[in-house]
Amino acid sequence: MKKLLYFSTILCLLVSCKQEEKQTLSPEALEIKNALLKQKGHFDAPGIAFGLIKNDTIIYSDAHGVKSLDTKAPLTSRSLFHMASVSKPFVATAIVQLIEQGKIDLNEKLTHYLPYYTMTDNRYKDITIKHMLTHTSGIPNIDDYEWDKPQYDDGAIERYARSQKNFKLDFTPGEKFNYSNPAFDILCDVIAKVSGMTFEDYMKKNIFEPIGMKNSTFFKPEVPKDLATQPHILGDSLQMVVSEIYPYNRRHAGSSTLHSNVEDMLLWAQVYLNKGAINGKQIFSKKSYDLLTSIYTYDGKSKVHLSWFSGKLNDSPIYYHSGQDTGYNSFFGFMPEKKLAVVMMVNADEFWTLNNCARILKNSIFNDSIHLKGPIHYKLKDHILTHGIEKVKEIYRTEEQKNPQDYYFRANYLDNLGYWLIDRNHPKEALDVFLYLVEVEPDYAGWVSSAADAYKEMGSINMAIEWHKKALKIDPSYEYAKEEIERLSKKR
Repeated sequence: MKKLLYFSTILCLLVSCKQEEKQTLSPEALEIKNALLKQKGHFDAPGIAFGLIKNDTIIYSDAHGVKSLDTKAPLTSRSLFHMASVSKPFVATAIVQLIEQGKIDLNEKLTHYLPYYTMTDNRYKDITIKHMLTHTSGIPNIDDYEWDKPQYDDGAIERYARSQKNFKLDFTPGEKFNYSNPAFDILCDVIAKVSGMTFEDYMKKNIFEPIGMKNSTFFKPEVPKDLATQPHILGDSLQMVVSEIYPYNRRHAGSSTLHSNVEDMLLWAQVYLNKGAINGKQIFSKKSYDLLTSIYTYDGKSKVHLSWFSGKLNDSPIYYHSGQDTGYNSFFGFMPEKKLAVVMMVNADEFWTLNNCARILKNSIFNDSIHLKGPIHYKLKDHILTHGIEKVKEIYRTEEQKNPQDYYFRANYLDNLGYWLIDRNHPKEALDVFLYLVEVEPDYAGWVSSAADAYKEMGSINMAIEWHKKALKIDPSYEYAKEEIERLSKKR
């Protein structure tokens, strides 16, 4: 009887603690939490961490889910995520610090700092530091980051800079915008050479330690095992699995390899909301803040600054950077006029971090309701291989009739689902999806050609040609169908 009373008491205490924890959340924080958990489910994400700061007060800082689907270890607000391109503003911040020290000039040529830097195109001699920070250098972007062949030694960054000797510029430096990850990787070598220390050590001693970002690092081997998360991708059965490839290679440090957590990133937020200052320390000057946030060019949609992009949330400016690599998604943004900043990180391949953060910010500023939705194909993927196309149609129609809807319904989401299936060697199920897509939106040639692609993957060349011909009847100018008919005709 005593044991029963003891366990009853413990249970009551645990329940009481949980209730007290829930009660300590403000109505705004509770709404954010519920929205995050719902969206986590929509995208089948193993884990999500989120932070929001307003007027120097942390409104929300928490993590939900697991570090890895293999271990099921729970996430905490200290769990470290690969931040992908959210790394880039840290590089820009280091550059302005070195400008303050007189070691770098924004308008100086890259070759002044790296005399060994060459390309096959002589225009490379005109590349400036500013060009590189604003994606106007002309240095071509790359597709293969060799995550499967990571380099860890101190010489990796210089070797990468030297490897550009076989490349040609995409355009004359300063002529236009074109996103360039390699430009930021090469800037790491500039930082190392002018500072006299490795890029990673510079970031640790001049940014992370002064700010108090105790767990953040650009060097993957420094990530403690108990704080590490794992990347997740869609597996062959369209379920999330741990990726065999981890997105780390020291030669791509500047563009991609920051590891951080929600607690540290909220300190980073305070630095930018206070224009370079935190806890009585000046990480960079107000003049450098103005330099970082000045407009240099446009990418067609957003204003481009030194690494940062900016737009408007209603009429209020927001500076931001998002990130996506194998198995990870991230977003960081700050709104100086509203004294607001937000960070989101997810250990999954696909997630609408920018969209979700924008909606949560609108709630915080304008008291808009948070109604986060996901793309419908994320729900359909769980049924196409196990229950077939008829179940998929049933779910599609049922969800579409809901008010309010939990998902976005666009024809291209069905198209995405079909190509997911093709990429994972399920062409028959892909064809079923594409045929349903044609049923949903019959007057678009692209969906008809998608069905043709499924027939091609099934080895039905004649049927593939016939369906591409159907596409041309809808749109006689559709070049993809013409090209595929020509290619496939040679195989008959």
